[in-house]
Amino acid sequence: MAITSKEIAELAGVSRGTVDRALKGREGVNPKTKERILKIAEENNYKPNLIGKALVYSNRSVPVAVIMNSIGNSFFDDVKKGMLAAEREYSDYGIKLNIKEIKGYNACDIIQAVSDLPEDTKNVILTPVEDDALCKKIDEMTDSGINVITLSSDISDSKRLTYVGCDYLKSGETAGRLVGLLSGGKANLCIVTGSLAHKGHKQRVEGVSNVIKEYKNIQIADVIENNDDNEKAYTAMKIVLGKNKNIDFVCITAGGVTGTLKAIKESERNIKVCSFDDTETTRKAMLNGDILATVYQQPFEQGYNAVKSVFETVVAKTAVPEYQYSQLYIKVDKSL
Repeated sequence: MAITSKEIAELAGVSRGTVDRALKGREGVNPKTKERILKIAEENNYKPNLIGKALVYSNRSVPVAVIMNSIGNSFFDDVKKGMLAAEREYSDYGIKLNIKEIKGYNACDIIQAVSDLPEDTKNVILTPVEDDALCKKIDEMTDSGINVITLSSDISDSKRLTYVGCDYLKSGETAGRLVGLLSGGKANLCIVTGSLAHKGHKQRVEGVSNVIKEYKNIQIADVIENNDDNEKAYTAMKIVLGKNKNIDFVCITAGGVTGTLKAIKESERNIKVCSFDDTETTRKAMLNGDILATVYQQPFEQGYNAVKSVFETVVAKTAVPEYQYSQLYIKVDKSL
């Protein structure tokens, strides 16, 4: 059984009020006393009294603003399901989501969505892109006391609280190994991504490329962007297949799967394909043999853990890790 704050006070030889201030990081506690209290708490697996906190927060609201570039990207369907599941689970603590969805990877759109948030906003979950102005905006929010959590994509050198999502470099390396295995070590490869302005997409392409270097008979013929838009994906894929008649393997590392597969099918060429995510589109394509394998990155868990991080920070008053990576899995038709 976990230790209580009363028991910590007895072991430390201090009052419960002192223990409470030490555990919550408040002022008025001697540094050595605080160190002793925290050590006792850690050694005895102390957990906050969440039932008591539920009573405290029953008449409070903990609004969470969510900004996601999810329009047109079915990956986020399960992300949203995970977020809503966490909202229901933590509803007794006042957690309430306000989701704003945008399309594409335009930093100005994200900055505008952030600027439109109510002045009393204290918790923000967003999917950023690499942009200096957006990074500055995130830092300004953090400095003003707002908890900023990046979800499914991260931004370099910002002061955000935590990142929840996959390890994009590792996921790219996983896809690169799939290409090597499925091609028998010989291919002319086209890598399809959403946007290289998206830190994760860029890292994923780098991951694929890093592993492909191990195969002397696999060449990267092209890398194309489609902004996770099926019409743009179709056009971009059709153009590159028209220019390069030797492409025989396509690795789809982001969205735009429907448009990409349509262009491949119309080419009437024998092109192998691997992809990311277990969506309705990729699932159907795998069952039809149009996609050989996909890398699954647990979108439901990503959404759930982003909201959970708000709960842990605001309600439970516990620290969250800087990076919260989701587990990667490889799926094929027989595993569906």
